[in-house]
Amino acid sequence: MDLNAVRIFVAVVQAVSLTQSSERLGMPIATISRKISGLEKQLNRQLFDRAKTGVKPTAQGQQLYEQVHLDIDNLLNTERNLNHSDSQISGVLRISTMIGLNKVWDLLSAFQQQYPQVQVVCQATDRMVDLVADGIDVAFRTGDLHTDSVIARRVFEISAIWVASPSLLEKLGGPTTLDDLENYPLAGFVQSGQTQLMFETNKQRYQFHYAFGSNDNAAVLHWAKTGQAVTLMSTYTAEQHTATGELVQVLPAYQSKAYPVHALYLSHRHQSAVVKAFMEFLQ
Repeated sequence: MDLNAVRIFVAVVQAVSLTQSSERLGMPIATISRKISGLEKQLNRQLFDRAKTGVKPTAQGQQLYEQVHLDIDNLLNTERNLNHSDSQISGVLRISTMIGLNKVWDLLSAFQQQYPQVQVVCQATDRMVDLVADGIDVAFRTGDLHTDSVIARRVFEISAIWVASPSLLEKLGGPTTLDDLENYPLAGFVQSGQTQLMFETNKQRYQFHYAFGSNDNAAVLHWAKTGQAVTLMSTYTAEQHTATGELVQVLPAYQSKAYPVHALYLSHRHQSAVVKAFMEFLQ
């Protein structure tokens, strides 16, 4: 019996989803399906009932799981302990992130504090990257990004809120509805060629004329803190400044839509210790 296929089988039963097991194993869905099919052929048994909502073990699949999963879990724990016996992991971690994802900087900083011998090289770009051609280990992108050759692990969500400085609110008063924003100078994060600020709730998308737009979060933050505009800003960045009183959230009743951010990486049978450590760090 193929021990690796059995390990994959146990992971799929525990995840109840090929997508979730793909993220946990760091393995393309196509490879998982092929391994499960091979195991079923080897045992001459159907191990899963497959449906759009997920996968469920058959009676024979459940019986196999109950007989093997403890042994597989013990083997995996032993492997993890051996891999982490050397705390001095070193090497280069090459990251690509979208412009404006400030939370990524904090994740990389925390990772490097845990692994100080790792050199991190990070490029910020909104263009599509080729992980092989561009020499990228892990890329942070939004959207549903599973493919046969790339693993996409969901790591956090991004959203936005409206903020203003106390001085601006004292001078102009605060807006109470989104329609009121027409009477205020506005600022926010925009990409090249973007002529309107986009604000999307779970029900509707809005567009606003802006006085200042930039793809540099530091510039957008400066416009907000100096009282030059009511500003649409990432929730993660804004909350660091509303906590100190430098900025005040306005229009809190209007919640923006949240977008998932994934860490993308290639599925190699033998990943470097650095990439393995980073992906485990993100879990």
